[in-house]
Amino acid sequence: LVVLVLHLLHPCSMALALDGEDSIVSIKDVVDEEQELQDTANAVLGDSDDTNCTYSKGYISRQALYACSTCVSSSLCTSESIGGGICLACSLHCHEGHKLYELYTKRNFRCDCGNDKFPKSSCLLCPEKEPQNTDNIYNHNFIGLYCTCNRPYPDSEDEIEDEMLQCIVCEDWFHTRHLGASPPSSYEEMVCDVCMNSLPFLRAYQIHCPNKAQEIEDEVTGKEQEKSLDEIDVDSKSERMCGGD
Repeated sequence: LVVLVLHLLHPCSMALALDGEDSIVSIKDVVDEEQELQDTANAVLGDSDDTNCTYSKGYISRQALYACSTCVSSSLCTSESIGGGICLACSLHCHEGHKLYELYTKRNFRCDCGNDKFPKSSCLLCPEKEPQNTDNIYNHNFIGLYCTCNRPYPDSEDEIEDEMLQCIVCEDWFHTRHLGASPPSSYEEMVCDVCMNSLPFLRAYQIHCPNKAQEIEDEVTGKEQEKSLDEIDVDSKSERMCGGD
């Protein structure tokens, strides 16, 4: 048990005494940290509801999803018929104790719990559902596989420590070593090669390697230097012409 002792030092700051060491934390720091936690929760859970099935809300813009391998064995799935996705509430109430694959958040998806994707079970929270959600999009994530290597995550047979990044287009997850290039040290979003090839206009926004940004900056600097030298050369010529007159 850790006890925090608060000392009010200023209307906009406070000192936290922890293990005999004081540190100053401003109110802004506290608010920023709270906002960061909220942003993280939104990224992980989206519009999820832990009490009510989201089926009645239609195709949710973004929500946390799960796939149940207890109800739908991956060995019975094919590329044409793949397991369904369930919302957070159904994972807790309808599939409690089952083996679930965490799919994180996906866009424009309607909960499949109890429909034809789960022929041997019914939804306890929202029993009345259409047999299929025709606008849902599925991939191998729904049978617990990810990346171009088509492996589970975490993978007990993979001895290489590697993080996974999600493509914002297809929403599959990829090992960084399977992206074809090392991700830059700072970036906001990632698009995989398959999606880049299917959407070629994205190439205009591409920074595909850590040195690309620096290459662009160096190219711009080089052009500016060339322009400056040209201007100096023009001025020199003008001075010589004037001197000749």
